Amino acid sequence: MRVMHERMTPIHETDVRWDDVRILLAVLRTGSFTAAARHLGTDQSTVSRRIAALEAEVGVLFERGARGPRPTELAERWRESAERIDDEMHRMADVAAGQEPTVRGRVRLATSEGLAIHVLVPEVLPALRAAHPELRVELATSERAVDLASREADIALRFFRGGRGDLVAKKIAAIPTAVLAKRSLARRWRGRPADELPWIVVDVPELDTPEARWVRAHGGEAQLTCTSYEVQLAAIRAGLGVGVVPRPMLRAHRELVALDHVPPGPPLELFLVTRRAIRKQPRIAAVMALLEEKLTPLGEA
Repeated sequence: MRVMHERMTPIHETDVRWDDVRILLAVLRTGSFTAAARHLGTDQSTVSRRIAALEAEVGVLFERGARGPRPTELAERWRESAERIDDEMHRMADVAAGQEPTVRGRVRLATSEGLAIHVLVPEVLPALRAAHPELRVELATSERAVDLASREADIALRFFRGGRGDLVAKKIAAIPTAVLAKRSLARRWRGRPADELPWIVVDVPELDTPEARWVRAHGGEAQLTCTSYEVQLAAIRAGLGVGVVPRPMLRAHRELVALDHVPPGPPLELFLVTRRAIRKQPRIAAVMALLEEKLTPLGEA
């Protein structure tokens, strides 16, 4: 955008330029003017000057502070459009060069810590990097459900379908669960009714999980409660008790066995979720396709 007059020009009268979008997007992606300048191959003063000129036209895009520029609501609203323009510009360049569109840019993926540690990092991310070397992935791990409508992430892998905003969700697997125990202690616990087993359960604030409901339904009483599935798994491996865990964990941890004398745990439905507006962008579509390919077999464990 270019300043044409002394007065502030209404947004609908401005001349939107790709360079301005590119600089804005670089700051949003990197989190600082200095890093954006390095990414763009220019200097920090140029980035600051261009952002200031843009703000003089449209309003404040970044709040400056000791921890770097923080995007305002206006900047966050522009992010999706800027990402779309970036995709289209690269697509046009690929077409002009007679190539298939290249998957490039940033994708922020939100998921649970367990899925990240045991599946995404060892299996999915290497395949993604090999297939799309110009793609940059930001992995956000938490048991808390991110708000896709607020752009906290582009894609979420979650164990429920819903969410705020215009989202599209696809169920890609129903992961079987079982009651797992340390192999060396399994003989002690085999044959005991569920209500006599030493349960290790995960308590996720504000979320009643299928595993917790299953334990309650079978009369189990927690001897150890934690807020992390990774801590639960570590406690089971240490022989502190038993827990309802995804059955695929048996492949990764040979020291664990399933106690099959109790009913199987509840299947965990895994959903791939994104915003409808961005689902067809090349980088989003590519990541979702590979996630589906790699994660669907979890339902066959």
